[in-house]
Amino acid sequence: MSTPAAQAAGSCYQSGGQAGYGTTYTCNIWRTNHQWAMWGPGTITPVGNVDGVLNAGNSWFICQRTFGITLTYGVNGSPDLVNNWFGYTLGDNGYWGWVSATHFSAGGNMQAVPGLGYCPAGFGDTQTYPGERPRPVNWQIPGPDREKKIQIS
Repeated sequence: MSTPAAQAAGSCYQSGGQAGYGTTYTCNIWRTNHQWAMWGPGTITPVGNVDGVLNAGNSWFICQRTFGITLTYGVNGSPDLVNNWFGYTLGDNGYWGWVSATHFSAGGNMQAVPGLGYCPAGFGDTQTYPGERPRPVNWQIPGPDREKKIQIS
């Protein structure tokens, strides 16, 4: 059986329902990372999650959106990855959160993740929405992913 072109290129693809959501998307993450908990349409509250973990490989996501925060990530002298798009998912250890587009296998700097649906209006605008899990304790800025630079706009 051959792999669909979008899948082979690393783009996300629609993959059915998960965790009570009717539509979810499967995407490839190139590195294990921690999710972020963020909310707010204007004034953003960015906090790194030291508890939520999403392992490298294929994972399902609900949707993606931008926030008023831009993450720059670089590894061992590699070119910087820069993005303000985030995908929402349930981590491998049961915490909900946002994963920076810099960790997706597809897409470019400051661009949406190809094939991942967009969040509906209001999704992620308050601390309690979507609200599937309470915020874990032990949060820190800029987060455990060792981001090189965080710009809050």
